[in-house]
Amino acid sequence: MSNPINASNRLEQEGLHLANEYLNQTIEILTSHESVRGFQPKPLPEGALQAITASARSAPTSSNLQAYSIIIVKNEQRKDRLATLSGNQNFIREAPVFLVFCADINRLKYVTAKQGYTFAAETLEMFLLSAVDASLALQNALVAAESLGLGCVPVGSIRNDPKAVADELNLPKGVFAVAGLAIGFEREGVRRGVKPRLPEQLTVHDEIYSTEDRDQYLNEYDQTMISRKTYDGRRVSLAGEPEKQGVDYGWCEHTARRCTRPETIAVSASLRENLKQTLEELGFSIR
Repeated sequence: MSNPINASNRLEQEGLHLANEYLNQTIEILTSHESVRGFQPKPLPEGALQAITASARSAPTSSNLQAYSIIIVKNEQRKDRLATLSGNQNFIREAPVFLVFCADINRLKYVTAKQGYTFAAETLEMFLLSAVDASLALQNALVAAESLGLGCVPVGSIRNDPKAVADELNLPKGVFAVAGLAIGFEREGVRRGVKPRLPEQLTVHDEIYSTEDRDQYLNEYDQTMISRKTYDGRRVSLAGEPEKQGVDYGWCEHTARRCTRPETIAVSASLRENLKQTLEELGFSIR
């Protein structure tokens, strides 16, 4: 892996050489993705938002159930409240548009009753199906926005306080905010270069899952992230434990520390820890 610190795309970063026929605009956009967390105070061009949402609605959907909804948020006061609920992330306030992608089985329940049937799909599979539908729509929206020269960042912390978000967005039972997407014209100086990913050998497997040479590739990736200073100022503290000495703080240490506790944000009410109960209260059955 070559991993130049400020590479503009993953091909350059990893020294991958594709034949010219595969270097099209779509591949260039996908391999150049970088999350943008700072936006200029200017609106999107006229028609851009419709192009983005039309692209989102064109994403694959299981059995054409279309079990998702997209909430467009432009109101400054509402963005401010959602930013506060999402770990107080200021880029949500800065972005002219914040999209919230929701798993939505409320509409499916309505249609089932409307047609005179009883909704019996109260399963974990239905929640997963709707969450995947929402995620695919978000990815389409992100790629569409970046193709228009806009910056984006997905926001998983919209799940920090699902009940408060549901109240803010008037979500009925059976609708759950899976992730947000902040979109806008990026501020100068917010990019650091495409963030390195785990080596292909760790995440792409040929025919069967393999753990061969796992430690070698993890160590290589650790050194890449350390040299890039990715986690400077972002160390996860270990509650009740002294800071380890002599341990390089790379991806492995950061990830391990994240996994020693429920996936929550320290300043939140730790509601993600009780997500199953919250989902059931919001109209999903996890069984």
